[in-house]
Amino acid sequence: MKEKIVAWIKTNYLPLLFIVAAVFIELTAIAVTSGAFYIRNPWMYLTVLGLLTLVQFFIPSNKARYIYSIVTLSVIFIMDLVFIVIFELTETIFDFSMFNLRGDAMAIVEEIPVNFVYGTVSGVLLSSFIVFARLPLGKVAEPTTHRLKKIIVPSLLAVIIALHTVCVFFSVRTNEADPYLTEKLYGSADASYADRSPIGNLVTEIYQGAFSKTEMGDSSDVTDFIYKEVETGENDPMFGVAKDYNVVTILGETFEWFSFMRDDAKYPNGHNISEDILRELYPNLYKFYDSSYVFNNFYAREKTDISENLSIIGSYPLDYLLNYDYPENNIEYSLPNTFKTLYGEDTQVISFHNGNRTYYNRNKYLVDAVGFEKFVAAEDMEALPGDDFTDHIPEGERNLDSEMIKACKDEMFPSDKRFYTYITTISMHGKFSHRESMARHYEKLDAKGVYPLVGEEELNFEEKNAFRYYAAATMELDDALGMVMDELKNRGLEDNTMVVIFGDHNAYYQSLTNYVKNIYPITQKYENVTELYRVPLMIRIGEGLSQAEVIEKFTYTADIPPTIMSLLGIKYYSNLFYGHSVFSAEESLLYSRAYDVFLTDKIYFTTLKNIKYSHESVNDAYINDIESRALTLLKKISYINRLFAGNYFTGENATLYETKLKSLNGIQ
Repeated sequence: MKEKIVAWIKTNYLPLLFIVAAVFIELTAIAVTSGAFYIRNPWMYLTVLGLLTLVQFFIPSNKARYIYSIVTLSVIFIMDLVFIVIFELTETIFDFSMFNLRGDAMAIVEEIPVNFVYGTVSGVLLSSFIVFARLPLGKVAEPTTHRLKKIIVPSLLAVIIALHTVCVFFSVRTNEADPYLTEKLYGSADASYADRSPIGNLVTEIYQGAFSKTEMGDSSDVTDFIYKEVETGENDPMFGVAKDYNVVTILGETFEWFSFMRDDAKYPNGHNISEDILRELYPNLYKFYDSSYVFNNFYAREKTDISENLSIIGSYPLDYLLNYDYPENNIEYSLPNTFKTLYGEDTQVISFHNGNRTYYNRNKYLVDAVGFEKFVAAEDMEALPGDDFTDHIPEGERNLDSEMIKACKDEMFPSDKRFYTYITTISMHGKFSHRESMARHYEKLDAKGVYPLVGEEELNFEEKNAFRYYAAATMELDDALGMVMDELKNRGLEDNTMVVIFGDHNAYYQSLTNYVKNIYPITQKYENVTELYRVPLMIRIGEGLSQAEVIEKFTYTADIPPTIMSLLGIKYYSNLFYGHSVFSAEESLLYSRAYDVFLTDKIYFTTLKNIKYSHESVNDAYINDIESRALTLLKKISYINRLFAGNYFTGENATLYETKLKSLNGIQ
C-alpha cells in the first residue's frame, strides 16, 4: 500500500505542486492587502482550485500537465496582481460593478504600483515551480488511465461541482430571508481579501453580478415607506434661515484639512511652516474658513462618483453603480429635481466638471437621471467663443479649476434667475506629480523656501515630493475658490447665495494621507483609523448670516442634501435620505457602499463582530446607539435598492411625489 501511495505521488507530483504554489500565491496576495495569511471563508476558492487541479487528471502526459500548470499559475499570478493594484489605487476589493469602469480605467491609472512583496514572493513561487517541476519530467511514469482512475476522478469532479454549486447558491441567494440587510451588521464579513481570497472573491462577484438581481417587489410597500417619515425642521434651529437663497456646491477633489492647515499632532508629516505663510499661500481658503460654519468631524469614505451622488441625492443603492446601471432612472428626490419642483422650471440647475464629458458617464446620468438641465464638461468649455481654456494646459495634463471658473462664470452665477450650481473640481486629483500648468504655484512655494524637491537619498522622498505637488494643487483650488467668491460679490449675489465646499475623499493616491497623518491601518492594527477619512466641510450662508463657528458633531457626505434643504426651509420625506441636517440634533452613521464598512468619528467596523477601532470613550450605550442607527440606515438602504431596481419614480409615482412635496411645502 505504501509503495502504491509513493508511486501515485510520483506520478501526480505536478497537480500536487500546482496546489501548493497556487495556495501560497493566493495567501501572499491576501497578506499584502489585509495583513492576514489565511482565508476566513475558503470554500469558493477551494472549489475553484479543486476544479483547476482536477483538470490535470484528464491530461494524459506530464509535459502537457506542466504547460497547463505554468499557464494557469501565471494567470492566477497576473489576476492577483491586478486585484492588488486596484486595492492599492482605490483601497477597495474588487466587485462586479467595477466592470462598468473598464472604459475609464486608463484615464485614471497613470502609474501601476507593483507591490514589491507580492511581486517578489509570488514571482519566486512561480519561478520555482517552472524550474523544479520540470526536473522530474521524463523520469517519472506518465499518468495512467486505469479503470479506477476513470471512476474516482469523475466522482471527485462531481463532488467538487456539487460543493461549488452550493457555494454559488449561498452567494447569489435573494434577500428574502434578510430583507433589511441585517447580515451586514451581524455577519462576519471583513471587507478584505481575507474573507474569500482574491480569486474566490472574483468568482463570487461574477456570480452575484450575473444572477443576483434586486427587484422592487410590491410598489405600494415602497410608497408607504417613502411617505412614512417627514422632516419638518422643528428640531433644526437653522431651518429656513437661507430661504430664497441660491446654492453653490463645490466638490473638492481629494480636499483635505492638511492641504492648507498645519496641525503637528494630527498631521506630523504635513505643513511645517507658520500660519502666516500658509495664509499667504492659501488666502481664499482661510478667508472662507474664517467666515463659515466649519464641520470639524466631517467624514468621507467613498470614491468621487459616489460622494458626488451622496451630496446631490443623499442616498445610494448597494451592488450597483448609479452612473452606469441606472443612467436613465428618474431620481425625483434629487436636489436638482427638488429645486425644479418647488421653485419652477425657470430655476437654473447645472453641473460643471472640467474633466471629460463621458467620464463616469456623467453626460448621460447627471442629466437623464439626476435632473440637471445641463452638464458642462471640459469639451464644452474648450468650445466657448473667445476662450483660451486650453492655452495654459499642456497636453496630457489635467485642466485647471481656475480656468473652469473663468470659462463658465457667466453660466455658473446668473444674476437674473435663482440657481443651484454644482462644481466638481479636478486640479487636486492624484497622481501627485510635476505638472507644467502648475509652474506659477511651484514658484510661490520656492519663493517661500518651502517643500523643495528632494532626491532619492532622502528618507520618504516620494511622499515628500508628492506633498509638494499636492500643496501646489491646493493653491490652484484656492485660486478657483477666490474667483467664485469674487464673482458672487461682483454680481451682487454674495448676500443671497449659500456656498458649500467639501472633500470627496481623502488623499489615498500614493498613500499621501497615510504618510501625512502617519496612520497605517494594517501595521498599526487600525489605531485611530477614522482620522484617515476626516476631510473638510464648510458652509458659508451668505454675507449676512456667515460666521466663524466650528461644529464638532459627526457628519458625513449624505448629510449635505438634508442640510441644504433644511437651510432653504424645505420640508422633505426623510426615508429617502441616509443623513440628517448637520445643524440638527440627529447624528448619522456612515456606511460605505464602496468599502463595506460602518464608521463615525469614534468607531470603525465591518460588522459588530469585526470592530476594527473604537475610541476609548466608546461604551455599551454608544454601541447600542450605533446598532440602532445602523438598523435604521440598513432598512433605508434596502428600500433604496428596490426603488432604483424598479425605477420607481415614473408615471403616477412621479406625479404623486411632486404633488405631495409641493403640498408639504405649502405650494399649490
